[in-house]
Amino acid sequence: MAILSASAATKIAPGTRVPMQFGLKGKPLWSAPRRFALLFAPAMAAGFGLFLTYMAHSTDTDHLTREALSLGTSRVGMALAFVVAHTAHLAIALNWLSRQK
Repeated sequence: MAILSASAATKIAPGTRVPMQFGLKGKPLWSAPRRFALLFAPAMAAGFGLFLTYMAHSTDTDHLTREALSLGTSRVGMALAFVVAHTAHLAIALNWLSRQK
């Protein structure tokens, strides 16, 4: 996700506000400064990943429990969902920004 954001940063001029959410008619509902917009999803994904990792390893047992396995599986699924959502958001935002020029 960081690589995707770094790549998108080269295509977005400094000082540009990046659309963060789009309405049903394709218009942005709100926007954020470039740095915040590009770091928001990776930071949130890292926070959730660390939380789920902590939860998975917070048991006192030395063996793999069903709960820890479930949390690990959830972490992988969540990571994939974040990558897909971030990729889609950047593609849509970059497309919208390029049409506004």
